[in-house]
Amino acid sequence: MDDRSGVRMADAASVWARRFIWTALIQGTIMFGLTMVLLVVDIVAFVSPSSGITSPESVIATGSAGTWFTIGYLGYLIVPVVGTGLSALFYHYVEVVMGQPYKGGLNTLAWAHLILGNIAIGVALALLMYGGYFGGAAMVPVDLGGGGQSAEWVHANILGALTPPISTLFLVGALGPLLGGIGYVRAFLAKAPEAASVPKV
Repeated sequence: MDDRSGVRMADAASVWARRFIWTALIQGTIMFGLTMVLLVVDIVAFVSPSSGITSPESVIATGSAGTWFTIGYLGYLIVPVVGTGLSALFYHYVEVVMGQPYKGGLNTLAWAHLILGNIAIGVALALLMYGGYFGGAAMVPVDLGGGGQSAEWVHANILGALTPPISTLFLVGALGPLLGGIGYVRAFLAKAPEAASVPKV
């Protein structure tokens, strides 16, 4: 099928848009699986209060350490899932609409965007959820299936050790969108190959 300019639509595809879309789908599948696990844990904790399992609902309601879990969960949905999917639109615009495929150094910047923005930030947010859930569970009263610990104990024994790696991963992960943005600007300002090759009449 051809469009009005005579370019085959099957050939007008962005390699990087496709990579970001597939990554967003994988990240979304991970979050769907995690949500199902949390739902099962919540049901088990509700049906069997004596099981010793703390429901995510109780962790979130506790606040304090539980806030880490909430921020990590929502942050994972916003950045690795939605953010990665939206990034695909930018790559599609540059490579397909503008006709400026990524080459050379632009590919390196795009890889940095994809890997750092998903792996580094994804692991940081996963650690936030991990620390938030177990830290929050430790603070939930014993009669509700928690550990009954104080906020000071949780921060000293659970969250304190997680703070350095989380901060480091966020700093490294922030380079992903930054380098990706530099690539966008360079590709956007570059002259399209078609325009450069038009012969003078």
